[in-house]
Amino acid sequence: MTTITTIGRITKDFELKKGEKSGCVYANFSLAVNDGFDGGQKTLYYECTVFGADAERLIKAKARKGSLLQVTGKFGVSEFTRNNGESGYSLKITVLAWSYIPGANGQKDANGETGNNDANNANGNGNSQAPAQNQEAHHPEGDFNGVTNLDDDDMPLY
Repeated sequence: MTTITTIGRITKDFELKKGEKSGCVYANFSLAVNDGFDGGQKTLYYECTVFGADAERLIKAKARKGSLLQVTGKFGVSEFTRNNGESGYSLKITVLAWSYIPGANGQKDANGETGNNDANNANGNGNSQAPAQNQEAHHPEGDFNGVTNLDDDDMPLY
């Protein structure tokens, strides 16, 4: 298994869904991650899926479009065909653990409050590359909080 840990901004608000056959709840979201620096900087987009109680907690968190989120999960790539017939590739993460980073870089949270650097950055110097310690962090023990019987019909289509 290939795992990845990255920090990026959520590109759209979450939507909780339910698998038709198993009844398993899940949420899909896209994460925009800056890669490189100076003139060589580009943005990578990861399509993320989080399952079970983790999905429900993420929905209840104050994270929304534009918020910073750290995710750790299984990394994958899927191929698709564009309307013009060309092949394209999508970067995917099946989220195993996540941490919401409220107030990073002066960003306001859902309550309109701006976090302070010491509470929201691991080293307090304004560098948001390290995750904050907060009650919204979740690191599950086991796999998908007991959801292990997933079939292809439960997986979201991209």
